Amino acid sequence: MTNDLLARLADLDAAPRRTPSAQEIDREETLLRTILDDSERPGRMVGATFRRRPLVRRLSFTAAGALAAGLALVAVNGGVPGMGGSGPLSSSELASWTGTAKNVDVAAARASAAGKWCLDATDLNGTGAEPVISNADLRGKVASMVVTRGDVSAYCLAGSDGGASMGISPVRQQPDGHIKVDTLGSRGSGDEELNYVVGWAGSDVEGITVRDHGHTIEATIQDGRFTAWWPDGDPDGVITGTLTLHLADGSTRTVQGDTLLD
Repeated sequence: MTNDLLARLADLDAAPRRTPSAQEIDREETLLRTILDDSERPGRMVGATFRRRPLVRRLSFTAAGALAAGLALVAVNGGVPGMGGSGPLSSSELASWTGTAKNVDVAAARASAAGKWCLDATDLNGTGAEPVISNADLRGKVASMVVTRGDVSAYCLAGSDGGASMGISPVRQQPDGHIKVDTLGSRGSGDEELNYVVGWAGSDVEGITVRDHGHTIEATIQDGRFTAWWPDGDPDGVITGTLTLHLADGSTRTVQGDTLLD
């Protein structure tokens, strides 16, 4: 009844219908954060934080491509005042991207400029909780990693002087031969647009190859979690290509990306 009433009232609204801009969403969330947590240290929002975009869903599927029940929305962010361009990373940094990542050990990740940025950016409330780094890799000039503090985890991408981070769920154990997507989406536009996917994999999944928009991406897998990102994918954040799972017994299974939102 309430939804029907709101729909009827919406039809009477003289203002044109439109989707809020990234800047408007950013201002709203920044204001909400300020109201709810006035103890946040100033200057922590140096880079861009991924926001949630309604068209991209959180989903799960088996290696055979069967969807699990229940879908939720996933995230993407708008710009942050003071940052140049339309994305969290520059076009030159994205142009350096490589499909196969170079693994980075924890010590090197902590010592790097990107690692320090991610550690700082993911401690927004200044809790000082000891961070644990995983899935650290380097694709060209851009580092990515997962930073976990207690039971709170974040996925972070950083370049030479900034980047972006997003909250993700704790690792959830998956059956052999299965993967489950936690979040996927896109950020930026034009030559500053990038796509990402974060999820969990069964213990026998030794590799995941993502093929999307002419790119071939070898995901980074560690302790049951996989991460991958690439430039110039689908602007709505969906995977229009395929994901191929490489299993411990030598077999492979391929999932069509465009079935993930069916």
